[in-house]
Amino acid sequence: MKNLKKKISALVLSSVFATMQISYATIDTGLGNGIGGAVINNTQGGFVDVTTGAGSADLNFNGNAHVNWDSLNLNKGESLNFNAVDGANNLTILNTVNHGMSQIYGQINANSGIGQLIISNPNGVLFDGAHFTTAGDAMITTQDMSNLKIEDLSNAKFTKLYQEGKLIPIQIKDSTFNIGGDYSIVAAGINAANSTISAKTVHLVTANGQDYLALGETQPTKDQIVTRLTAMNINGDLYVTNDVGAFEIVDGGTVNGNVKVLTSGNVIMNKENNGNKLVMNGDVDVKGNGAQMFLRNADVDGNLRMASGGGFLDVGDINVTKDATLITRDVSTNNVNCKPTKHFIHVIGETNVGGNLTIDSKDNIHIGGYDYDSRQLADGKLTVGGDLSAHAKDGHVMTTIDVDANKISLASDNYNVLTDGKAVLNAKEYEFSSNGYLGGLTSTDAMGVDEKVVNIMENYIHIPDSVGTPGNINISGGTISKINTPTNASTYISSADDVTITGANAGSVNITAPGKYIEITGKDVHANEINVGKETDKLKVDFPSRDYDLNYTNIRDNQKVTVAGDEEITYNLTNGINGYNSGTQIKGENTYLVGPGPQIIPEPDPDPIPDGNENVKVLRSFENQSVNMNQVYTPVAYAADLDEDQINAGVRKNVDGSVTVVRAFPMIN
Repeated sequence: MKNLKKKISALVLSSVFATMQISYATIDTGLGNGIGGAVINNTQGGFVDVTTGAGSADLNFNGNAHVNWDSLNLNKGESLNFNAVDGANNLTILNTVNHGMSQIYGQINANSGIGQLIISNPNGVLFDGAHFTTAGDAMITTQDMSNLKIEDLSNAKFTKLYQEGKLIPIQIKDSTFNIGGDYSIVAAGINAANSTISAKTVHLVTANGQDYLALGETQPTKDQIVTRLTAMNINGDLYVTNDVGAFEIVDGGTVNGNVKVLTSGNVIMNKENNGNKLVMNGDVDVKGNGAQMFLRNADVDGNLRMASGGGFLDVGDINVTKDATLITRDVSTNNVNCKPTKHFIHVIGETNVGGNLTIDSKDNIHIGGYDYDSRQLADGKLTVGGDLSAHAKDGHVMTTIDVDANKISLASDNYNVLTDGKAVLNAKEYEFSSNGYLGGLTSTDAMGVDEKVVNIMENYIHIPDSVGTPGNINISGGTISKINTPTNASTYISSADDVTITGANAGSVNITAPGKYIEITGKDVHANEINVGKETDKLKVDFPSRDYDLNYTNIRDNQKVTVAGDEEITYNLTNGINGYNSGTQIKGENTYLVGPGPQIIPEPDPDPIPDGNENVKVLRSFENQSVNMNQVYTPVAYAADLDEDQINAGVRKNVDGSVTVVRAFPMIN
């Protein structure tokens, strides 16, 4: 036996049996009539006597004791009390039951002198409308302890947790437990509903959870529920340990403390909730090796960590105040050999994480849901107060709901980073890494977007370079600090606001920001080509070490223009609205803003720039070694007759249409 704190330590039990005095007198407490009675066969150790009254029985002890019951049952309104007397303190009282399930409808109490109260009934225990109060620790178990030996306890040789292949359960409903110390329920099956348990810690153990129980010959399957909590209220830290079999929380509930779950089976937390929220006021740490793991409609006031070695992990409509981590790899538990399965992480519904959200999957990651009945993608939104990092090793990263975060990093080592073409990512900074096409999916005659999303993910269809009709990863604006793809792959990104690209190692990058500002800057931007899509308000491109081709369309003749890597961009620039300077330009600012319509002769400038500065040809800005290219929507543009001197002054007036003005290369019709 290892680290059992006050739980039946070898020292305590040595004291029990070294000093035990055996009494063979049968005692009928007068309780439990009509449901099997409460009859004592014999007692060992420090048992003093029994005092009975109307609907009550007091068992008095002056030392550690073992009470062997022929049957132990309580009717509603009856009370069984365990009392330490004669100044005795910190006593361990072991109760073992021989016949029938114990049915407890009344009260069980233990005073402050009882350090630990144990009830063992291999036939099962039912608490229904019961009240259980102890000042110390308590344990209820279906483990047979009637022939308890010290060597059995220390060598973990208990085996009879199952009988004829059926779970022998402890059942709790509509009951209240007030435990001053730690409370352990140890059984082959635990089913608790609509009850309140208050203790320092609550341990729900179906095997091996405290290093002193071993499984019997017959074991449940991984998807068989062995521990179920329905609308429970638990005040204290909750520890759930299943060697095999599933753990389930149904219809909400509250845990005022930390939660730790360790199981080799499934974990299904509030998937069936009837609209009732599961509230956990503390850190939540869940590790399982079953084929399924769920957390739905829940609030976590703390950190959340869920790790599945078996495959599917699904969270939805949850609120986490601190960090959240979702993992489906390298999380095996003891004595389990999982069959190889494809792993899948779903983040669905209205989900909020106050801190960072880290998603790490061996296979697929889907930020979004799918309604299998209607064959449609489900609605929702993911909001992350910190950074979102989603990393898939051998699967896709797919986004089909809107996402808000401080920083968004989406990476797939061997597959794709994709969206449904509708979801919008909103962050200050973005990182994208894909082993192939990086972009959105669009409908075809043969398959709609929803069906295509599911088909690509479930069948692990790798898209090496591009799709027939590409779509976009939609961002709200910000900085793209990483775009990593193979050199033959295409990337499609559309920004609703100003966007800056500061890092890339990619093939073809297609970036669009209609009516907004695009800047491509820094020494870490590398690609085969960058295509600027749609009409932008301003495009700024760095000169130094530029090794990508830049593509756009000349607005004058609607022809594609390619500027090769390291080729110096030398466009004539003009500042003006309707063909002349509006007076709002900042000296030295380089723009291409020109007005549509016929040439307008401006009124004389009341404060003209001295002669020689009226018309200027600007090759580039010497301050930032870049060129700015304002995009316009009109097919006709009037610009200035520019001179090559005085490069720092703004243009005063436009006299003809001889200057080349650009707009973006239209990549998607």
